[in-house]
Amino acid sequence: MPLSRHWLIALMGLSPPALALEWQPAQPSPASPVPEPVWVAPAPQTAPLAPGWEPINPTDSQPPAAPLSWQPVPAAELILPPSAAEPLAPPRSLAEVQELLDSQLPSWDDYLPLLRLGQLPTTALVPEALGQLSFQQVSPGNGGAAGGTGNQNYGFRADYGLTPALMASAYYTYADNPLFAPIPSRPSQPANLWTIYGGSLRARLAGSDKWQLAAEGALELFTVGSGCGGPVSCDDAGTPNIFNNSGQSVFTRNWIGALSLPLSWQANRNLQLSFVPAVSFLPGSQGADQGGAGEFYGTNISLGLGASYRLGNQVQLFGSAMVPLGPGNNAFNGDLVYSRVPILSAGANIAVNPRIGLEASVTNGFGLSPATAILALPSAPSEPMLSARFSWNPGALDSPSPRYTPRQASLALGGLFVNTALTPANGTTQIWLNGDSRANLFAGSGYSVSNDFQFQLAAGVFNGIEPRNSFVNTFAGDGGLNLRFGGKAMVFRPSKGLPIWAAGRISVGRNEDESSKQGYLFFETMNTWEATPTLAFHLNPKLAWSGSGTSWGVGLAANLQLGPRFQLIPEVNVVATDLGGGNGSNGSLALRWLASRSTTVDVYVSNAAGLYDIGQLLGNDQVRVGARLGFSF
Repeated sequence: MPLSRHWLIALMGLSPPALALEWQPAQPSPASPVPEPVWVAPAPQTAPLAPGWEPINPTDSQPPAAPLSWQPVPAAELILPPSAAEPLAPPRSLAEVQELLDSQLPSWDDYLPLLRLGQLPTTALVPEALGQLSFQQVSPGNGGAAGGTGNQNYGFRADYGLTPALMASAYYTYADNPLFAPIPSRPSQPANLWTIYGGSLRARLAGSDKWQLAAEGALELFTVGSGCGGPVSCDDAGTPNIFNNSGQSVFTRNWIGALSLPLSWQANRNLQLSFVPAVSFLPGSQGADQGGAGEFYGTNISLGLGASYRLGNQVQLFGSAMVPLGPGNNAFNGDLVYSRVPILSAGANIAVNPRIGLEASVTNGFGLSPATAILALPSAPSEPMLSARFSWNPGALDSPSPRYTPRQASLALGGLFVNTALTPANGTTQIWLNGDSRANLFAGSGYSVSNDFQFQLAAGVFNGIEPRNSFVNTFAGDGGLNLRFGGKAMVFRPSKGLPIWAAGRISVGRNEDESSKQGYLFFETMNTWEATPTLAFHLNPKLAWSGSGTSWGVGLAANLQLGPRFQLIPEVNVVATDLGGGNGSNGSLALRWLASRSTTVDVYVSNAAGLYDIGQLLGNDQVRVGARLGFSF
């Protein structure tokens, strides 16, 4: 808890008048430059205090430079006792104070404003000494000439509040696929590589409660490869590029930048409007010393308009448009003709809590950095794309602790081929190892950065999937390394009206085998119902989406507690669209041994292709016997 934040706690059950204690940092003195937190109370009262509380003379600690200011606690912020007969016991330690605060639901002001509307910058800043980490992916709705998930662009960004009026950002973006639309003038489809390392500063220049003016400047290193990317190395010869007819790859590094002046107006409590003039400095040609210079984007001045509407504490709708005015261009088509098109975005941001944000939008903007935000999808400027963004604010307020029972904590370990809705409590680390009789080998880990969200990372190889076809070979071929990254968010906890847990999970990644380099997006929702203290049921719709097709199904499972140490877990995945060439539906039966509070062992038999992501939607002609070892701490 930052010392600069004042927490008012009403102490009930005291003789009138009731007291309110305010935690304030003591003022520094020459001998003590760093303020230390102290509890400050008024002079001794004639009325008796609650047991365990003792009045403190302020002069016993470092005296403040100014007189203490006591403020009444608003009625809406009082922590009321359960009943008049049971007065709320005052906290007896700082740990009890923190526990009491952690049980409170976040309020409107605890949620951070949007830093960007799509890729249009706003005037909002991350608070001083706090940060935001975000991951974003943008990709067309079909694979185009690239296949797989198409021309996906990945972006990672870190924002940090240096002062109340200054924010610094660092970011990295990566795209490496063949161009989306066919290029008729080239003998084969050119691959495309874009990578960016960059940084920016955003400063608040002026403003009031109704309007704000800011400025943002960015400097970036833009690597461009044409005729290379994905499985095609930029060192290879004999691959066509889009800049000249040399028949070889073009590979360049370019310093680029951007300047913008975001202006926002708070029309009312829910609606904010943004106006953003900007300029992007991009090179006007590429490949001059590699076969001949070819046209590229050039410098662009643009005007941006945006709006965000807050539906409540946790949901914000947004839309934006960036209109390029020249003198350069921001798009080219399959005939390699350059032009200017507006960049449009519309979507929604859902905050699981102030610490975790999930965003989805539709856009035709491909660039994920300030200087390239004005650029459309290369070769297909009007193609709509799906953008997904995850943000993590480490210092923000968390959801209240779920306070799991031992049984619920075991359900939070997850299932095998059908997932559960419960997420491990904040700060929990999970590690698991898996192998089976058909030579599948996988390992994964998860870390809960919130009571409602867990980061997940997994890697492994599929083997022995029969039958197999091009779809299986592309995404789950024998021996190809599969890398997956994602997260699981719990969005609903049991209530009197609806006694279920509900969550969503998303992961991205690809098969790193040289013959593939194709990826897919996996999304699932999980619902868990504790029918009895020893029996739980799970409903788990899921899909794997790629440019080669979408496979989806529904998982059904149960978890039966057989005693203090064992659980029986039957699971079924009913697959509606099987793309693997056989019967995708599959079933499994597992026995879980709760060896200790931190260690579990699962032994199972299944005809699924694998227990991770797309493996749950592919059936197998032969039964697998496998085991999974899990650790939680």
